[in-house]
Amino acid sequence: MTQLDAIGRRQRGAVTRPQALQHGLSPTDLHELIRAGHWQRLLPGIYATFTGRPPPATMRWAAVLYSGAGAMLCHRSAAEETGLATTVPGVIHILIPENRRVRPHPAMAVHRSRHAASRRDPRRRPPQTRVEDTVLDLASLATDAEEARRWITTACTRRLTTPDRLADALTRRPRLIRRHEIAALLAGAISRTAGLPPWPPA
Repeated sequence: MTQLDAIGRRQRGAVTRPQALQHGLSPTDLHELIRAGHWQRLLPGIYATFTGRPPPATMRWAAVLYSGAGAMLCHRSAAEETGLATTVPGVIHILIPENRRVRPHPAMAVHRSRHAASRRDPRRRPPQTRVEDTVLDLASLATDAEEARRWITTACTRRLTTPDRLADALTRRPRLIRRHEIAALLAGAISRTAGLPPWPPA
């Protein structure tokens, strides 16, 4: 296996043009692979090293690669990676540092934050937000309290995180939309976990 093959495997079949050129392919080689249908373009400068319809997992990797340094999956796209949410057709959500820009693409929704680096999970690949931040993002954009509660409950039931870890993450998100409502939901979840009376009291 070549080094480029290994990179492609790690990235679920997605590679960037610079990766291809740095690991043995010439621009002519790359053009011929695409022309012959052995490779295919996924996004500008991003290719799949296989034929056929690319699976969602490959497209998520491609979106991260396209978005460049410091980019990571977030919101529902990160939830799909962790198993918190099932994969559904739609745009891929990407978080980048506040001081960066990404050329818009209809397949992607780009979010920016000065705290992007601290929200990245240190182990999961492709790069993605920590489970706790993913849950908080989804809960903050929920259509109602019941949907927000479902995100929290699902994440904890599947043992992806705990109410305490979510509450701790919330302390680092002072500007989160619907923060007080989420804090109340988490307080209730923590009380139930500890076997305490429901919070807030009736």
